[in-house]
Amino acid sequence: GLAWGRPGFKEVAASPERYLFEQREFMAEHFNTQPTPGPVGHGFTQHNVDSGETWWSADLSPNVRGFGLDTCNQVAGPDGAVPEVQFRWLETQLQQAQAENKLVLIFSHHNSLTLENKAQRFDDPQKLYGAEEFVAMLLKYPVVIGWLNGHTHLNQVLAHADGERGFWEITTASCIDFPQQQQVVEIVDNRDGTLSLFTTVLDHASPAVPGSSGSVADLASRSREFASNDWAESPMMRRGSPLDRNTELLLKAPFDLSRITDAALEKQHLTENARILAYETERGL
Repeated sequence: GLAWGRPGFKEVAASPERYLFEQREFMAEHFNTQPTPGPVGHGFTQHNVDSGETWWSADLSPNVRGFGLDTCNQVAGPDGAVPEVQFRWLETQLQQAQAENKLVLIFSHHNSLTLENKAQRFDDPQKLYGAEEFVAMLLKYPVVIGWLNGHTHLNQVLAHADGERGFWEITTASCIDFPQQQQVVEIVDNRDGTLSLFTTVLDHASPAVPGSSGSVADLASRSREFASNDWAESPMMRRGSPLDRNTELLLKAPFDLSRITDAALEKQHLTENARILAYETERGL
């Protein structure tokens, strides 16, 4: 029926199963994942669920460590900042990663163009760090090679440097706005004292023209079609330029990468391939 008797409004029946979830519930859902392909928790651990801390660290491989931050401002506004407790925690973690010769990737929702929301509760004296201070801190640690983020719903690549030190900031488009793309980031040792980050944009595997079967693939295709016809903005802009999509991003190696042997990499690749094969076999793919 019509709510309040006005056209265009539809009354929605109340349901106890529909409610705003809490942060612990959000993190707990990341454990509702099959071990293959996994990873169970997706960076979060039981410590996060128990403590309520929404930031994490994980070894993505024997030689690459990832750090996930919660940059959302819980007071007001869509943009974010880095709370002092996370800023200090991350710097301590980066010192350890530097000592252990771990290549580091930073993950956050907000990017350097939107990390400036300093809205605070009157009873919370914790400092909120913006992009300038955050980037300056990351540049102190050469093992930081990439900062992966989103928020602005577009593909964009930015370089941050201080003398010979630097890292790449890779912002990826949204899953809801056109072009609904993801990115694969690969780290390659060039065997000449440099390394490269290769970024490859991926479209979801759905037909270019939506069908009518109601399948997941058809729904995904329909979603992309709707996004590309958004009358309120210029959807093609969110694709970014060619320099923001399929790229090779060069960096000076932060330490002697020859200590990472071919045998160790081959062992890692075999382990990962076995995990993916188990997933595909389990689902008959």
